[in-house]
Amino acid sequence: MRLLLCLWLLGMVAPVRAVVITEQGRAQLPVVFAGEKELAVELASFLKRISGAEFAITTNQVSPAIYLGTKEEFPESGLNHRLEYDGFDGVEAFVVRPKDGSLYLIGATEKGVPHAVYTLLHELGCRWFFPAPEWEVLPRLDRLEFDRTIADRPQILSRRIGIGFGYFDRREGRVQREFEIWKRRNRMAQSFRTYTGHAWQSIILENKEVFDAHPEYLALVKGKRRGPQLCVSHPAVRRIATDWALQRLRRRADLDMISMETSDGLNHCECARCIAMGTVSDRAFGLANEVARAVQKEFPGKMVGMLAYSDHSVPPSGALEPNVYVQSTAGYIHGKFTFEELIDLWRKKTGNYGFYEYYSVWQWDWNQLPGGRANDMKYLADRMRQYRDAGATSVLGEASNDWGLHGRGYYLANRLMWNPDQNSQDILNDFYQRAFGLAAKVLQRYYERFDRGSRPLMSTHLLGLGFRDVDEASRLTRDDPAIQARLNHLKQYLHYVRLRWDLDHNREDTELRKRATLEALTWCHRTRYSYMHHWAAMWQSWTKKAAAEFDEPSWSSRQRDGKHPWADDTPVPAEETERVFQADLQYFQPQEFRDRAFSKELVHPDFANSERIKTRAPRMRFQRGRRFALASRRGEAVVFQIQTGIIKGYRHRPDAQWKIMNPGDDAPLAQGRLPLDGEQHEIRFPPPKAGVYLLDVNDSGAAFGVSAAAETPITLLLERASPVRHLGQFQEPVFFFVPKGTRRLQFYWEGGKLKPRLFNPQGQQVAEITENGKYITIDIPAGTDGQPWHFRRFAPKQFWMVNAPNFLAASPSSLIVPRDAADGR
Repeated sequence: MRLLLCLWLLGMVAPVRAVVITEQGRAQLPVVFAGEKELAVELASFLKRISGAEFAITTNQVSPAIYLGTKEEFPESGLNHRLEYDGFDGVEAFVVRPKDGSLYLIGATEKGVPHAVYTLLHELGCRWFFPAPEWEVLPRLDRLEFDRTIADRPQILSRRIGIGFGYFDRREGRVQREFEIWKRRNRMAQSFRTYTGHAWQSIILENKEVFDAHPEYLALVKGKRRGPQLCVSHPAVRRIATDWALQRLRRRADLDMISMETSDGLNHCECARCIAMGTVSDRAFGLANEVARAVQKEFPGKMVGMLAYSDHSVPPSGALEPNVYVQSTAGYIHGKFTFEELIDLWRKKTGNYGFYEYYSVWQWDWNQLPGGRANDMKYLADRMRQYRDAGATSVLGEASNDWGLHGRGYYLANRLMWNPDQNSQDILNDFYQRAFGLAAKVLQRYYERFDRGSRPLMSTHLLGLGFRDVDEASRLTRDDPAIQARLNHLKQYLHYVRLRWDLDHNREDTELRKRATLEALTWCHRTRYSYMHHWAAMWQSWTKKAAAEFDEPSWSSRQRDGKHPWADDTPVPAEETERVFQADLQYFQPQEFRDRAFSKELVHPDFANSERIKTRAPRMRFQRGRRFALASRRGEAVVFQIQTGIIKGYRHRPDAQWKIMNPGDDAPLAQGRLPLDGEQHEIRFPPPKAGVYLLDVNDSGAAFGVSAAAETPITLLLERASPVRHLGQFQEPVFFFVPKGTRRLQFYWEGGKLKPRLFNPQGQQVAEITENGKYITIDIPAGTDGQPWHFRRFAPKQFWMVNAPNFLAASPSSLIVPRDAADGR
């Protein structure tokens, strides 16, 4: 305190006095603006809705006032040094400062002024969580005052969440308008606008007559000239591409960047001249360099955008022009390098760097719980910090307009794009509290149940719990109509979840599927302006597929004649929402079970094989990473084989990697990389001593197999809520261990058409599993516990044992288990 007092007396720290904005429903200051009147009107309108006060709006320089404009228009804030900018860095900077009875909302440029306005409103308690109006949260305050100085700017300069499939009401424009409003109020903006999307197909289309007359300008693929890729070695093609880029920049002076990204897909030119130019990266970025030189000559400061994607994920061998901008895609990468390795390579190649992320893709998650990356809060926070640390100046997240599933994640991602160092849990807690009031803890529980990071097993049980969370929240907030409206949106989304569950779990009942499909499309159309589900994708994609599946042409949005049977514009009232929700609540019933945890200490009991079961050499094939346990009985070397690149079409991906460790320790005892060549690669591991070790294999998605001699103990360790991704079905039989004292075996099962059969230690069939998405309970007679059981016809999509070790082996003698399970503790 003495130090602060001394500094204040020396004039180094000025005390901030609170500026009173309203008092007893009366405005104490006018709004003085110099630029955009619409923004001044918005500010005054929100302040009125918060306090009831009517604000004068003027361009007259009266004092004191709320000043709204740039640093040139209102230089008296005293913080102009915090508003300096260099190129694009800082053009969105702003300050909010109380001074001499006035309140300064000042931007470095016009792009920063809205940020100052909406930061003030955010500090006063205003929130716009989702684009639908129901998700606006405004406080009601008799007195408004502000006593903080805020000077801020984004760490990631270009921030964008892009909606795949676009908007479903292009003529009316309401959907895009409400999304753009949401972005503005949440400071989602671009200090510069990136354009890195696929462009070559547009070059061909806009020069159709030229390409029709000169097929040699198109890529040569398997002896034929065809699009959508270009023959980039042809001088005429390079001129056409350059002219196309320059013409666009001439027409659009507002553009910061023009894309020269390849068309989507593979099939690049195979002519001798193109091959001689080097890799696809050399060719694609070589053309971008040539265009960039022409752009820099005519439009200094403008950039040429490219993706690091697909067959040109790897940097080119040569240098990049200073005005070439690159966005690495967080998926669809080719080549021998992992995503993290590519980041390091690109950081050395260019400072003009950003990322293209996949938050939600309709064809990946179908708006179904647990959703995509935007429903994994830890992933969002970790990745945003990784991108910032890699020097990213842009992040573009491909998304769906499905806020019932991913809205929480979109909101969090947007705030972290501004500042990745923010505490993500604080942001989420604020969301729960302000959006749901007295039900905050209940809705936090609901969202966290289905968070991908918590590895939820999607079951009737889990859905039953989630539906009951929402029902409890409704009862807690029955007297708050604003919260009830938000909960109704969630209930409308959950009815879609129920209908999709019927579709996905009744594949053989065509009539049920048909009814559920039409009901789901009708429901989603009626509730489309809640934005809880991605109606644009359903309209453009699902209706067409449903029309073909059920032979109902009128269901397809592409059919223009007559009315689509799902095109019901009747709004869904709260009473109807509640009625269907209560029916869904009864449909999904929780089940009783308790997960049992086992120790990390592993042993190889060497269970005696039944005479009926021949000891089999393990042969297991999977896609994606998997963990295994290996045992050395007497300290002898463990020998096994890994076949890599089983899926031939995926052999362009990064090398497979393997690592052997002690249980509970990630430090490698041995490790290596293997080419994706489809071959068997023998691994010989001389252990430091007898015992059990862990083996991790990551195949880059190209599929792999692990095999060994019959006498080699090797066991698969399942991962909770991770798709099993086996190729075909498991080698039969599949053994697991039922611990001593178990009287009711419980496991989760999600499979396909093949119904698994369960056998006891005597080889007798005790059950056939016919249900999906549920926890199954099997009685264990006394005397059959403490022994290996087995499955046949075992082909799960997901499988998880609740009270038995999730360890699977080809024979009892190969089975490795936790020590406490083996000892019967």
